[in-house]
Amino acid sequence: MKRAFILIILLTFNSFLFAQDFALKLKLQSNEKTKSNLINNHEKMNSINQRYKSSGLEACYPNAKTPELLLYYNFRGNGKKNEAIQELNNLGTFEPEIVDEERVYPNSSCENPLPPVNDTWIIQHWANNYALELIEANCAWDISKGSSNIFIGIADSDFEITHDDLKNQITSIGGPISAHNSHGTWVAGVASAETNNNTGVAGIGYNSKIAAYRIYHESDGSAFAPNIRSSIWSLYQAGRPIINVSWTSTGLDALAAQEITQNGTVLVLAAGNIPNATNHSTIANIPGVINVSSVDMNNQHGPTGHAHNQWVDICAPGVNVTTTFTNNTYGGGWGTSIAAPLVSGTIALMLEVNPCLTPSEIEQLIKQSTDPIADAASFNGLLGAGRLNAYKAVKAAGTRTYTNTILSGTQNLFAGFGFNLTGVSIGSSSNINLNARKEVIINTFEVPLGSTFSINMISNVQTNCQ
Repeated sequence: MKRAFILIILLTFNSFLFAQDFALKLKLQSNEKTKSNLINNHEKMNSINQRYKSSGLEACYPNAKTPELLLYYNFRGNGKKNEAIQELNNLGTFEPEIVDEERVYPNSSCENPLPPVNDTWIIQHWANNYALELIEANCAWDISKGSSNIFIGIADSDFEITHDDLKNQITSIGGPISAHNSHGTWVAGVASAETNNNTGVAGIGYNSKIAAYRIYHESDGSAFAPNIRSSIWSLYQAGRPIINVSWTSTGLDALAAQEITQNGTVLVLAAGNIPNATNHSTIANIPGVINVSSVDMNNQHGPTGHAHNQWVDICAPGVNVTTTFTNNTYGGGWGTSIAAPLVSGTIALMLEVNPCLTPSEIEQLIKQSTDPIADAASFNGLLGAGRLNAYKAVKAAGTRTYTNTILSGTQNLFAGFGFNLTGVSIGSSSNINLNARKEVIINTFEVPLGSTFSINMISNVQTNCQ
């Protein structure tokens, strides 16, 4: 997986800076003109299709009963959009007002998403920021921006600790220096590049910090399993609550993986960059081990060519995701190596709202809060629970639900997001205080005379383990 990731990234970095996927809406001119122009420009249209990797014109409204609607067509391509518009206009076949179709995402399920971050590459539109948008990062950050006390452990090749977006995020680094490799720098930026700092890009972990540990590797980028195992074990021994491994193997025996997860550390693994990859199959079903495959910017798995099998737990964006590159630069990262740290950074946000969660509970909440994958029907049972939604995962982590129960005595209850109370009664002579960040939902609630009940909204309150 890791070698495939490196090969693809080298081939695609230049196109990331200059080419883009785009969709246009065109309207044919009157039928008389159009018929003549289509015949005369047939070869030119074929040339445009090839140059912009397009499958050709698609009817916007096939079989429409309104004649004018039959004149509207879509043109999807990849390349320099403005040049494509000019070439299409030069055909003289279409009306001159060609519409640039915007990329559309589902409405955010949070009511008050944060305004866009100020990271330069994002506000200047140099970055492909679809990954953070697709997983609703802004909405997740409305609940939690992470904590500098939560460390995402990353076992990887090497890390550029002087990078502008990583120098304040990588707070510890261990392991031997070996052949230079940039894989760890890419992974670290996705997990938690410094966010809202007027520089570069944003990382899903926001304020979460990175504990980096180098894996001794060969000049071709490969490493022996004992070296990977040693790095993972060092992070576990240091008490890191999350360990990201974007390699084809961990080198861990199942018993070792069980010890790690049963003692409070989540293992987040990259499922592989080829369809039949079986990475981590010997430990993937251990609770608290999360095996991650990918989707593309259209929320589809098929075009990625990445792993799909019974060991995949979840998918996350893994195609052309903007991240930190060596030499203090940025580019598009590809592969499940990139999808995995999106999950790792989300877990860091979850732990900030609810530090009581176990690795098994974290895995369960992430799976329960996924969004559907557009082409999941083509991979029945092979893509795990669905595609990561960071907002829903963080919200679920910080929500406490009480149903048909009695709260009695004196209790101070805390929730990193909110409470959901249905059929709840307060016991006699009781004093119940709810403390939440965002919301308290109450249905069929009863407080008897002589008891007290209060609600306090506190911006940084965390779920307590009571």
